[in-house]
Amino acid sequence: MGLHDRYPAYGGRGPGDLRLGIGLGVVATIFMAMRIYVRLRINKFGTTALIWSLVAWFLTAITQTFGVISILHGLGNKLEVVIATNQLGNYLLFTWITVFFFNMAIPIGKVAVAAFLIEMNKQGNPKIRRSLVAVAVINIVLNIPQVILQWFQCSPPSALWDATRQDQCNHTTSVHYTYFVGAVAALSDFYLAIIPVTMLAPLRIDRKLKWGLSFLMGCGVFAGVAAIVRTWAAKFILSDDPPYGVGTLFRWGEVEEWVVLITMSIPPVWPLFRPLTTRFIKSGGSSRSPNQYMQYNQYGYRSKNGEMGSTAEPPIVTTTISISSTKGVSAAVEPVGASSSADSISRYDEEEPETPHTVLSHGGDPEGWVELSHYKNRHS
Repeated sequence: MGLHDRYPAYGGRGPGDLRLGIGLGVVATIFMAMRIYVRLRINKFGTTALIWSLVAWFLTAITQTFGVISILHGLGNKLEVVIATNQLGNYLLFTWITVFFFNMAIPIGKVAVAAFLIEMNKQGNPKIRRSLVAVAVINIVLNIPQVILQWFQCSPPSALWDATRQDQCNHTTSVHYTYFVGAVAALSDFYLAIIPVTMLAPLRIDRKLKWGLSFLMGCGVFAGVAAIVRTWAAKFILSDDPPYGVGTLFRWGEVEEWVVLITMSIPPVWPLFRPLTTRFIKSGGSSRSPNQYMQYNQYGYRSKNGEMGSTAEPPIVTTTISISSTKGVSAAVEPVGASSSADSISRYDEEEPETPHTVLSHGGDPEGWVELSHYKNRHS
């Protein structure tokens, strides 16, 4: 027995929306599992962002679950079919439950992205940090009325899912506020997608790596596009055929939610994919000749007390991406000693950024989010 036989109101745009949502949800869930694995087994960076991401994933999963139930009871199908199959009441109940969790999942997803970028820019430009905090706070604050307004569209509120009392509901105020909040959400998505690109742009690293990371971290623009279409589709709540039109709203809403979770999870799981990309990445730091390092002190290194030391075996150097909060000083690839997260091999330039910060690695940890390369200086 197929779904059409068990759920006679299932049809129209519903099947397509169901497949799309479940497919994106599976991909996002796999990425979240990989993020947890990286956090537990590889590095300890990004805990706050991971917690927010898990909350966003949980709310989005609930939204998707009730969305599937709504589809089975008529969401995305024609109104006359929903009425003829006596499923209008179930459609209204499960659709508004879906909307309730959706209105909570959307801002939490934005907060999760902002938290990730704040940790990425922890010692970087304070203006960027403040702007990211502002984006997170604005999305939370503006969505509180959105959640509350839903329950005051009908008098009494229970009429919201009562098919016989829909004349006691007025959705106009809620829909107009949705336009405003949706516009803010779309702008937030675009901003959160552009900011990491501006962080990576000045770095003197391999061009393929730079543009690859910029593209992956900038894929949040697709969530912004989905937010625009989803906001436009809110008008179908006031149309003569709400179940069919709201199917469009739900489709783009689930795209927005899952794409945010997927794109924010790509950088944290980079250590798992790094071996696969080694052949395509040529580290900017590898262009230094061994003589440049030998000029420092013939395999010498500076110890914590400032004295010079030497070993028979040259030190292992880890190339990491660094961002500086010092204005006017460009970020560069900086060699970091793998034996200690606090000590650096040397300072090659006379001017050193005041507060260097590893963008996708933590404290020089060789198992950070993005480790460009390992190489060992050898003197022949």
